[in-house]
Amino acid sequence: MIDQALEILARHGYDATRLELLGEGGQSTCYGTGEIAVLLCNADVSAYTEDLTGHTLPGPDVVPPLNKYAAPWWMSTRAADQGMRTPRILAVGDEPRPYALIEPVRGTLASKHAEVGERAVGWYAQLGQEIRKANDVETIGFGTFTPDEANGFRGRFATWPDYLDRYLELFLVRGPENAKTLDQLLAQDLVDERDLGRVEARVRAARTWPVRPQLTHYDNRLDNVMVDGDRITVLDWGLAFSGIGIAQELIKIFETAPTTIQDSRVAAFLDGYGLTRNEALDAIEAGKLMLVLDGLAMASGWAYRPDRLGGVRGWLSTVQRLSADW
Repeated sequence: MIDQALEILARHGYDATRLELLGEGGQSTCYGTGEIAVLLCNADVSAYTEDLTGHTLPGPDVVPPLNKYAAPWWMSTRAADQGMRTPRILAVGDEPRPYALIEPVRGTLASKHAEVGERAVGWYAQLGQEIRKANDVETIGFGTFTPDEANGFRGRFATWPDYLDRYLELFLVRGPENAKTLDQLLAQDLVDERDLGRVEARVRAARTWPVRPQLTHYDNRLDNVMVDGDRITVLDWGLAFSGIGIAQELIKIFETAPTTIQDSRVAAFLDGYGLTRNEALDAIEAGKLMLVLDGLAMASGWAYRPDRLGGVRGWLSTVQRLSADW
């Protein structure tokens, strides 16, 4: 793959004599020279399709219509214009594989720091500040971004109720499309029909939330935070979408921290975001429902993969624990 990176950089007029591997994730491999970095898509793009809730699931029948980095380019540019500390994508292309040229970022991933436990609270506070800037970018519609008629992007669903109704249809209301998967999840003996019924009631109530579409980064993990001295930079727009902001920004944080303001990381993130205590408590309650929906989507996507059984059971345990209080 490094030969492809060399070819791409030469095509764009960059000196690649100092090219080195900077990192490799599930979706992309990154090479850089100090002057420029290039992201190369790891997967065969024909092997994946995004369902309408924004989750990437196996599916060989649909090929994404655009370069996979086109929407992240559009999103990160708007966030950076809003003052967010995030690297700018400078160009995208499809040959010899989907790629993006991106500004290099100095520092070390927060998750790689030996003293991560001691410094994490400060990083979460800064992360809240930066994510607020992204959420200040107004979008159109809800869900995964899809191209619009103005050479930009919009969420796939026109309204928030439409977006939630798709969750109901896929993961909660039994029908021909999901009956077999629901039975597979219920067979784990971690959630039952009463649990799902409580979640369904919460989702139907959430259809009336007074929300507006906002650029939602979503993937707020320390693996996506670069630390340079006392400053952070937020990375990776691959899972971002048109959402409702803070309630969905808490999802990935809640995967590693308790769903309570008593946790110092959660409190720091919400304080950095600029919420009062009452606003923070409301955001946490809304975030719990968003976490449950994310969990049901992930568990459903993995339901028939034996290698993911532990993940399925972990998500179902979270769904049961949170729904029990409803």
